Amino acid sequence: MSKITKYILAHGWTEWVARVVIGVVFIFSSAVKAIDPYGTVLKMDEYFVAMGLEWLSGAGVVLAVGLIALEMLLGVALLLRAWPRLMAWAAVVFNGFYLLLTLWVAVADPVAECGCFGDVVILSNWQTFGKNVVLTLLTLPILWRRKESSGRAWSTVATLVLTALTLAFAIYSLIKLPVVEKFPFGVGVNLPEAIEEDLVGAADQSVVVCRNLQTGQMTEFASDDSTWWNEQEWEFVELKTTKTQAKVRASEFVLHSGGYNLTPQLMLVPMCRLLCAERLDRLSLEEQRKMRMIAKDCLSRGNRVVVVTSSPLIEAQTMFPELEFCNMDPVVLRALLRAPAGMVSVSKGTIIHKASLWALGVEE
Repeated sequence: MSKITKYILAHGWTEWVARVVIGVVFIFSSAVKAIDPYGTVLKMDEYFVAMGLEWLSGAGVVLAVGLIALEMLLGVALLLRAWPRLMAWAAVVFNGFYLLLTLWVAVADPVAECGCFGDVVILSNWQTFGKNVVLTLLTLPILWRRKESSGRAWSTVATLVLTALTLAFAIYSLIKLPVVEKFPFGVGVNLPEAIEEDLVGAADQSVVVCRNLQTGQMTEFASDDSTWWNEQEWEFVELKTTKTQAKVRASEFVLHSGGYNLTPQLMLVPMCRLLCAERLDRLSLEEQRKMRMIAKDCLSRGNRVVVVTSSPLIEAQTMFPELEFCNMDPVVLRALLRAPAGMVSVSKGTIIHKASLWALGVEE
């Protein structure tokens, strides 16, 4: 090992920088996942399918919450020097695992993005691998100086308290749904208005590129600008989008059954209860029973009740023969309700309440 390498590894400031960088990254990663833990569950499901480990999907919730707590524990412990020797090895193992995992993801490309920072920061697979190369290298000075570091009682207590609070918040967000709505279907949103604004906005985001037939100059026009309609002067080249579109748009909210779009009809109902479950085959018998009880209670109040799923409608007909049912795109359904199952209440097109099945009672 060269003298320069030994100096870098052994010097105190390099260890301090490494602890701060890795600690902040893990704390941030844990925090954004805790806001939307179901998003982490869905991302884990993608990995399980890609790896042929679908049998682990049933444990996705437990694994997601556990990962959130572990990342916060590691991040805070590194930052505050709690259990320095143990956390040094934990940092090496954690980052080494992520490095190998993201290398496989970057090469094989089984998922579109890693999901390491939820939907807050989107990185490509190769960018994620590069990030993990840097973090893994930063663990070396921490490991080198692990015996020279000493923990303090207050840092241990602070680490445990912050980890416990993060765990509690993640469980709360899972049961009560995220406190921060990242998609265009939040409580208070009027769906017909949001859909219309989205369609208008999509048109505003597009420009028409034309070539002047006399000069050959390229010019951009608004899509509703009639200037470029003159075929004697302008030649159409392309339609270009000027802004990056969101992953899920309000205009993608479509409820359909048997090839018929039920959305306009349901937006007029005084009170419509959408019982949502993306995968009906994953509902336990107890969860099916609870959904039936909730549906019966809502029907008794004069509400319209519709089972919304991404599963084949034959499954809904088998499980809930007494109810209406319709399909929704799975990506849109996940954006509408960040839970495996639950209920969305819509009054004359406005979303007035959301709840996961875990939080629902018959009185809802």
